[in-house]
Amino acid sequence: MGLQSGPVSRTRSSQRQYVLHKKTAVCEFCNFTSKSPQFIKDEGKFRLIKNIFQYDIWDGCRVQEHLMLVPKRHIQSLSELTTQESAQYGKLVGRYESQGYSLYSRAPDNITKSILHQHTHLIKLEPSRRKFLFYLYKPHLLLFK
Repeated sequence: MGLQSGPVSRTRSSQRQYVLHKKTAVCEFCNFTSKSPQFIKDEGKFRLIKNIFQYDIWDGCRVQEHLMLVPKRHIQSLSELTTQESAQYGKLVGRYESQGYSLYSRAPDNITKSILHQHTHLIKLEPSRRKFLFYLYKPHLLLFK
């Protein structure tokens, strides 16, 4: 078992790129179209997109694929979903969970939330844990085997 700081981490270079990118003030999720490079699939009231700043480690495992399910309508919380959106959301996350994705959504007031537009992370892990994981927050350093 390795040493781990939390459920999610990025490598130093991934974290640097992410920090530089997240300084933009506009809601990038509201501006997505089917022509956006991250766009994967239209899911009715939602869009399935690829996270360009995917996590490298989640729950001690290397991340194989990191997608996000994003409401087309700008909301900050799942509690703002309409009845129709809630029903569709439940079916979608159930479908992706059955395909091996873990689900994660941050609360609107979570201090680690970088984009206010609600989104659910769909994270597929490699089938084995890392044997060794060492994480330092400052300077950001992530080592794993």
